[in-house]
Amino acid sequence: MKCPSIGLACQNESVNLKPGFYWKWESRESRKYYENFTAALQVQANMFGSSFEQFVSFNGSFPKAYACPVKDACLGGMESPCSEGYEGPLCAVCSEGYYQMISTCQKCPTLPWLIGQILLATLLLTIVVLPLLIGKKLKSTSGRSITDIVLARFKIFIGFYQVASGTLDAFSYVQWPKLLLQLTSYAKLLQLNLLQIAPVNCFTNQVHTTIYTSFLLSVVTLVAAFITFFAYFYIRWLYLNKAKRLSADDLKNCFAGTKETSYRYTFLIMFIVYPTVSSQVLQILPPSCQTICVDSQENSCQSFLKSDYYLECFTNTHHKFANVAYAFLTFVVGFPLVTLFLLWKYHHSEGVQDGNTMIDENKRNEISAGLSFLYENYSDNCWFWEVLELVRKIILTSVLVFLGGESRTSLGVAAIMSGLYTILFASYQPISDRFEHWLQLMSLLATVANMNVGMLLKIPEENISSGVKTELEGTAITVLLVSVNLLVTGMIAGEWISLFFYPFTHSLNLPNFLWHLSGVKSFVCHHSPF
Repeated sequence: MKCPSIGLACQNESVNLKPGFYWKWESRESRKYYENFTAALQVQANMFGSSFEQFVSFNGSFPKAYACPVKDACLGGMESPCSEGYEGPLCAVCSEGYYQMISTCQKCPTLPWLIGQILLATLLLTIVVLPLLIGKKLKSTSGRSITDIVLARFKIFIGFYQVASGTLDAFSYVQWPKLLLQLTSYAKLLQLNLLQIAPVNCFTNQVHTTIYTSFLLSVVTLVAAFITFFAYFYIRWLYLNKAKRLSADDLKNCFAGTKETSYRYTFLIMFIVYPTVSSQVLQILPPSCQTICVDSQENSCQSFLKSDYYLECFTNTHHKFANVAYAFLTFVVGFPLVTLFLLWKYHHSEGVQDGNTMIDENKRNEISAGLSFLYENYSDNCWFWEVLELVRKIILTSVLVFLGGESRTSLGVAAIMSGLYTILFASYQPISDRFEHWLQLMSLLATVANMNVGMLLKIPEENISSGVKTELEGTAITVLLVSVNLLVTGMIAGEWISLFFYPFTHSLNLPNFLWHLSGVKSFVCHHSPF
């Protein structure tokens, strides 16, 4: 028989499982019999005694070999054991005392370290939220409010790391550097995924968090956002109605400001959690199940969710969550469409009237003001571009995974799409602000770099020339990927640091000199054929 090329190694007329692959024998007795049969094959004729006569033939079937999501988790061999910290089907379940970070299992940190992570996450959120709360009335020299500037750059920042962490999740079959996995795990906080920053199973062994838990938490976050801001509006409404010292105009303005705040932060939370919810919805649906059989004839098969091999498919629990996931497909499809409609209908309400006169503050539409963070940093003709960003993120982080994230085709399609979108963005230049244009462009180039290096990492080490020092090359790839993924953070940090040295750089006219070198003249898409 010809030796199968995938997952199995043939030596001494017998078959064994390669590292990085998993199989499951029909029974322990069948596996032990084949082990004895392979041992009998190596016995010399003059030494073949009665103890081997019962193992002269093997009429059973071999189990089917499956590639493990994390190659290092599966040690191969006849018994197909898992590495430390891994267990279950395809060695894709984290053992007790470990938690899942992106696609790998990491040892639970100490309690002080967990508390430190939570406090740091809270501090970072506070740093982001404070300018949003107090900066609406503060204007920059360009006329934009501090809130608008922070939200515009926060969109780019969170968008990049959502795609980066989603890419590593989706293409877990790629052996990404561990340092990169650690870095992007903190990006889960930007998606309000608190279970990644504070894994509950590290606090207690009585709780096991699953994709169902994460999905429910995301749904609760969405519902809580609606309830919180509805309650905020209602309480403010009661307070303002009882505030007798306010004139009718002041009361009207206060109501308008309260509506604007409620719209803004409700949509902001939906905007943040949308990629996560969409990914979780598609990961729960039946097509996202992995079937594992004991042999190539597909006998004695079990199905597990690819996103969480701890959970078996087609059980009563899975059917219930699948029905909820089907219902939430309306959110996955509807949110971009509703956003596009509202932007089309209201984005001009805060625009320019008669060429140069701004619409009166009292006459502006609260919906337009609340959604301004979605179009404020784009040129007038590109008010819709943020919807394209949403579609790009959902395709890269969810749709391609749904179609088969472990395949080379999916990774190749993702790389090509990322490259084409980067060219589209660079061609039409939809963002008006110079710094934000380059920040977004660099984030798109970093995404393309991640995809292309991911394809290189899919090349098996045994196919690499023996003249290449793989350890040195692995270090170089790690440095490259980490540097690329820190680029966006570094640009934002560098811009804020430069503010402290602005008098010095301004005296040298350094910013104007750098922008002159860049050759950037204007950032509008009025020349677009669209």
